[in-house]
Amino acid sequence: MPPRSLLALLAVQLLFGLHPVVSKLAFPAFGPGGVSAWRAVAAALVFQAASQVSRAPAIPWSLQPRIFLASMLGVVSNQLLFIYGLERTTAIHATLIIVTIPVATLSIAIAAGRERASRNRVLGIGVAFLGAALVVSDRGSVAGGDIVGDLMIVANAVAYGAYLVMSRDLLTQVSPLSLAAWLFTWGAPAVLLVTGLPPVAVEEPRAWAALGFVVLGPTIGTYFLNLFALRDVPASIVAVFVCLQPLVAGLFAYLWLDESLGPFTPVAGLLTMAGVILATRRA
Repeated sequence: MPPRSLLALLAVQLLFGLHPVVSKLAFPAFGPGGVSAWRAVAAALVFQAASQVSRAPAIPWSLQPRIFLASMLGVVSNQLLFIYGLERTTAIHATLIIVTIPVATLSIAIAAGRERASRNRVLGIGVAFLGAALVVSDRGSVAGGDIVGDLMIVANAVAYGAYLVMSRDLLTQVSPLSLAAWLFTWGAPAVLLVTGLPPVAVEEPRAWAALGFVVLGPTIGTYFLNLFALRDVPASIVAVFVCLQPLVAGLFAYLWLDESLGPFTPVAGLLTMAGVILATRRA
């Protein structure tokens, strides 16, 4: 793996690991819908402006239906399921469940014929989803998330896995910046149909700071860096780096949100990550 791709993927995990924690700091002022609306609209404007300034290659209209579908998976379904699921569950639960993204990505890639199945991969997929099931079933004390919220995070992981597989194919024909611009151009109106217009009458500097971080880091930064890395490495390897996110989220959720671990959470998290590593290692 080229060093530039490695650094890009490490930065993505840091930003995504902080995402559920910082988003919860913005929820009291903006609500989950407001955070999603600002993310989608700001990213669409920034990426379109950047693609125009840099004169990124135009995308043939024949590819736009595929980009639209990728947007519905990777921007609309992914963001809305995650943010509304996060409202119902804890940041720790959300991040542990997100670790299933690699096995969801691998399962979809195998089904689509992009990668091959093997005994280790099938076993790893089963172990990882068993770990995720334990996370969802862990209802202990303040660490237990709402089961509907947890299941929404699971659905988010599947949508994002399908998006990664589609994006890997699209990046053989278009530049990362052009693709990001159109993903959010298609996605922003669909997000607004669900959330409504983003709120602006908020007077809390802390909430604006949290929102600004979520927009610039876990949205604009991560989408571009992931697309940048996907040019060099398979979607399943990009996804395996998600295993680093619980370490970041767990630390800051404990420090900033006073969240704690439930009785089965550590075991479930380790089981999930072990399954991911087994499923995505080279056969």
